[in-house]
Amino acid sequence: MYNIKMTARDIVKFIHSGGDLTSEYQSNKRALEGTEAHKYLQDKYKTTDKKEVSVETLFEYEDYSFHITGRMDGLITEGNKLIIEEIKSTKVDLSNLEIDSRPEHLMQAKMYAYMYLVNNDLKSINVRLTYIYVDDYKTKSFNKRYNKSQLTKFFKDTIIEYTKWLEIYRKHQDEKILSIEGLNFPFDEYREGQYKFMGAIYQTLINKDILYSIAPTGIGKTVASLYSALKTIKNEKEKVFYLTAKNAGKKIVVDTVNLLKENGLVCKTTVINSKEAMCLMDTVDCDPDICPYAKGFFDRLRPAINDIFVHDDIYDMKLIKDYGKYHNICPHEFSLSISNYSDVIICDYNYAFDPRTHLIRYFEEEYYTPKLLVDEAHNLVDRSRNMYSSSLRKKTLINLKKATTKIKPSIRAQITKLVKYIDEFVDSNEIIKSGFYYQDDLDFELVTLVERVVNKVDQILTENKKFKNRRIILDCYFELLQFVRITDYYDSDYKYVVEVKDDDIVVTQTCLDASKHILEVIERRVSGTIFFSATLFPVDYYVKLITTGVGKSVKIPSPFKQSNLGLFVDDSTSTRYRDRDRSIMNIIDSIYALAETKVGNYIVFFPSYIYMNKVLEEFNEEDYDILIQKPGMSFVNRTKMLHDFSKVGTRSKVAFFVLGGSFAEGIDYIGDMLSGVLIIGVAMPQFNKYNELLRSHFDEEFGEGFDYAYTYPGMNKVIQAVGRVIRTKNDIGVAILFDDRYSHIKYKSLFPINWNHNKKIGKGQYLQSYLEQFWRNKKK
Repeated sequence: MYNIKMTARDIVKFIHSGGDLTSEYQSNKRALEGTEAHKYLQDKYKTTDKKEVSVETLFEYEDYSFHITGRMDGLITEGNKLIIEEIKSTKVDLSNLEIDSRPEHLMQAKMYAYMYLVNNDLKSINVRLTYIYVDDYKTKSFNKRYNKSQLTKFFKDTIIEYTKWLEIYRKHQDEKILSIEGLNFPFDEYREGQYKFMGAIYQTLINKDILYSIAPTGIGKTVASLYSALKTIKNEKEKVFYLTAKNAGKKIVVDTVNLLKENGLVCKTTVINSKEAMCLMDTVDCDPDICPYAKGFFDRLRPAINDIFVHDDIYDMKLIKDYGKYHNICPHEFSLSISNYSDVIICDYNYAFDPRTHLIRYFEEEYYTPKLLVDEAHNLVDRSRNMYSSSLRKKTLINLKKATTKIKPSIRAQITKLVKYIDEFVDSNEIIKSGFYYQDDLDFELVTLVERVVNKVDQILTENKKFKNRRIILDCYFELLQFVRITDYYDSDYKYVVEVKDDDIVVTQTCLDASKHILEVIERRVSGTIFFSATLFPVDYYVKLITTGVGKSVKIPSPFKQSNLGLFVDDSTSTRYRDRDRSIMNIIDSIYALAETKVGNYIVFFPSYIYMNKVLEEFNEEDYDILIQKPGMSFVNRTKMLHDFSKVGTRSKVAFFVLGGSFAEGIDYIGDMLSGVLIIGVAMPQFNKYNELLRSHFDEEFGEGFDYAYTYPGMNKVIQAVGRVIRTKNDIGVAILFDDRYSHIKYKSLFPINWNHNKKIGKGQYLQSYLEQFWRNKKK
């Protein structure tokens, strides 16, 4: 017998879900709203009534022994009537709700009714389904009475129907667990450092700990981490989440899953992409009266899940969109639903950590136990700050006012009041003159005004389905809504910032440190987390700013020959802002030395476009092919530039790129595609008001404000850029660190251990001599 313990809610959600996909369903609205609405009704119960009543029952069918549990919102008496009440909070207009609008709600109440009736040997019982509107707590109720035979038939039919799906799902789970137990590593030999990396991951996930791993390029991070994580899976509740910062990273993980499948792994994998990328409509609008893929979504969901689960194993964007078209359902929400039955989920960081988009089913509810593999984790410091920050632009309010001119109910008065409040705040604090203002405390008066506008726009969107400016209003609405949601997290790690930006007034809740929020997600629901990257230097900086200092760390040695990288430090020149004009000719001489010593492809990385352009004005390019990165390049133009750079010609090619840009991270320049890099400066972030806020904040927190705001983020960009040179064991190339600060103790202490062979260019000596010697040795 298979012992199955499940909640009644989960069973009816799968079997009886029906109706439309509403914006309410997708909004990840705060659970607190629903909790408070429930409490409001429950507090009105009489002393003889009961709330949050637990029920359970045992039921056997074929090879399954079910232990079904639930918790009734209310058990109330009215005269001689006993009533089971199921409360559902909503933002849908109550006049639009009927008893069958969301069939699973009544069915959940019927499941509770059956369990209570059987346990208490009753002949019949009353059921009440109550919807409560969260904005004003008005309610609408539907009452039904069921006898024992009706509820018994309903319960058995539901379990029998669910068992049909369970047969399919359990067969997969049994095969999956068996395949994982017998799965061998897909290569005959481990790369240097790989086995240590895998062992650390396995132990961390088994112990449900947090690990930071400095995992250099070439150790096979993806296959090592995925294989090790899968080996810790023991049941269907455990899922491996592989979190990436870029879409390109998702494809590598999918390829790795396919490799493991070729070696015997049985596994279902879902790749989650953004709603915009998955949408089958011209514009994203999830209102069921607008989008045919949202209309009746839940009516068609179960057949679609059954179809894709039976016939395919890896659910990437193309496949999910194809199934979405075939079954006429929203591909994005379909991907989230099928992930419930997947073993590996590949997605962006925000689906785990962003409070506005994280997946509630995995990171708030209690059924699943996610295991997290966080790739390129050095990106998470800035990303997490952005996740917990939110801005409101004055232009948004003006655009909203124009777009709602002829729409009722009128919202113009509320918007006018909000704009006036912002203008008066700006005037009283002379922000136009200074350009930047901040304070510690959140402006609750402004938040209240924004909330009123949000509620009005919500009403407009509900009552007006098709009108000319709906898209504009939706965009404005989501910006305002996100601003309101972030207020829940505002605390001492925030600054309230008002600034003049791009001819606009921008109000921002600026999160300076999101580490406690990331840690809270992990401690609340996650069963082990691995943060890994080749550039977690210094590791303490990342541990503090990602998980408040909680977590162990491990350093994995590089598998590549250290001698394959010629690393040279030229400390003869200062590239500080005040010295940049004097540095230009020395930089040009170094570029000539690179390009003339050996014909090849070279990249010069600059800290800014302005600095790069100053050098280009003096650079004689007639003997070289040059490529120049431009600000805001499109994906198409970036791809073309990479294609052009990859060709190796008869004369040297020099690319002028910016540190920290799209060409400095996440790209493999393999073999002859790159012979060397010249790093100009220490990539220190620009001195501005925002970075000075960071410095001040971390001075108070750790006494290391300058390093946390400037030194460490800059050095990470340098290490990333140097890392472009050696991507495989056969790559050979050079890197020049060009700045006098690279000889300072602070910066030398931040060098990765595999940089300890670096050579300083001697006083009065020439870079070209060192480069010639390196290439001669390699030729031998």
